[in-house]
Amino acid sequence: MRALRCLEFLAFAVSASVAISVSAQTCAPPPGFVDTPHPAIAPAEQLVSHTEEITIDRPLSVVLASLNKPLKDTIHKTSSLPGVSGDYMLTKGEFGMPGSRRLTCLTDGSTLEEEALVREQNSNSFRFRYVVWNYTSEKARPIDYGVGEFHYSDIGNGRTHVIWTYSFMLRRDRFPGYLGSVGRFLFRVGFLDRQYAAMMRGTLNGNKSGAE
Repeated sequence: MRALRCLEFLAFAVSASVAISVSAQTCAPPPGFVDTPHPAIAPAEQLVSHTEEITIDRPLSVVLASLNKPLKDTIHKTSSLPGVSGDYMLTKGEFGMPGSRRLTCLTDGSTLEEEALVREQNSNSFRFRYVVWNYTSEKARPIDYGVGEFHYSDIGNGRTHVIWTYSFMLRRDRFPGYLGSVGRFLFRVGFLDRQYAAMMRGTLNGNKSGAE
């Protein structure tokens, strides 16, 4: 139980939503900030993952257009997780194309880095994959990095199905990561399938309401 209670405090950086352009907000690199390359991404079996899905009763084009809003208005804040207060581009242009990178500021005063990895779109689907790392929150100490992926699909009759998968790599020199598969299980049941899943569902429900 003590281990599970510790996981209650692993509320850290929320990730980016799909890479649609966002307006400028108050956010700047903190003193001493160093822009580092994102970590090499491990195979799926070494990560801890959770998936949420939702169907939106609007065409794909309408759903994607509805996401063109500031990141801070996209991510659902919970009592356990901080929200987004702003973002700052570290590369030229807007966030979204593969290789674009930004600093994201959170409401607890911490920051993180995000980089777009994959952006694929056609008339029937939209896929976006991104990596999150360089957390400054003390609450994120057990986390090495996170990988998120959105898949939007036109399922006909003016409806769009959304699948959001989020995966974490735990630090192997800290609890619970040094416990291996047991640590990944504890992280999943104590945090990922609870607080983080609630944030993901809240975000998707907000996207659904915004589109419909």
